Amino acid sequence: MPEELSTDELARKVTQALHDLDLDTLIPTLHERDRLPGRAPQLISNLRPIFEAARRDHVSLLRPPADFQPWLQRVILTNIDGTEAKGNTRISRVTALRALYRALRKLELLHGDPLVDFQLPSVELRSDPLPPKAAIEKLLRAAKTDPNLFAALLLIWHHALPMTTLLRLKWSAFNPEKRTLLRDDVVTPLTGQAATALERLIHQAGYDPLYPDTLAGTQSKRMFPYDTLDALRLRVLQTCTKANLKFIPPGLIKKCALRDHARSAAHLGYRVNKHYKKVIALAQAVAE
Repeated sequence: MPEELSTDELARKVTQALHDLDLDTLIPTLHERDRLPGRAPQLISNLRPIFEAARRDHVSLLRPPADFQPWLQRVILTNIDGTEAKGNTRISRVTALRALYRALRKLELLHGDPLVDFQLPSVELRSDPLPPKAAIEKLLRAAKTDPNLFAALLLIWHHALPMTTLLRLKWSAFNPEKRTLLRDDVVTPLTGQAATALERLIHQAGYDPLYPDTLAGTQSKRMFPYDTLDALRLRVLQTCTKANLKFIPPGLIKKCALRDHARSAAHLGYRVNKHYKKVIALAQAVAE
């Protein structure tokens, strides 16, 4: 059991660990008290190069200097041994640092976000080919143990749902009887697989179809637990790793919807059929 600490005591311990750049004290202290998501050893591994560089360059992570973001861009490009960091590794490092800064803000040790507007290094290049359908299917099989991620991936792949829309969805947008989803001003008829995945989640949120009144109690609840796009990316990355797959960014999965699941304009969220046909023609040309 972790040592019982008041909020003030926890804040002091965390502040001292940050001052000392003591990663092995900082992360377990926050993680054991449910202040950080994910696995503590993985968070420590992802943050180690940043903390080592901060020690070398005398950079405060609690009070970042004005040139912090350019400094961080350089740091995440390189491993501790001097080799070039892979794209997935860069993403993992920035995502872990974002999680740490969220925890610090909740403890009121920070009142701003040092990573606001920070551009996450992208592994998705314009020349990158779309992942094969078999790879996405393998990712979905690995995600079945995580109902939230499984449903999110189905909405992205089957219906080209933008990630910003997915993050703000509430259960009021889902009609379990008609199996439709209201996305902005388009009502999308869901595939059977996507609808079933959402039904599983809404039951967990408290809706029982035998008692229709329970639907009202779910309407204001958020559909997915991801606070940021980085949180969603991290879950996808973790699941890709578990499935022994190269990281498939959610944005690429969305593009695959045009290739793999083009059924109708409403199905993919388009109001104007002309626009839908134009986008599908372009997607198919890229796929070919």
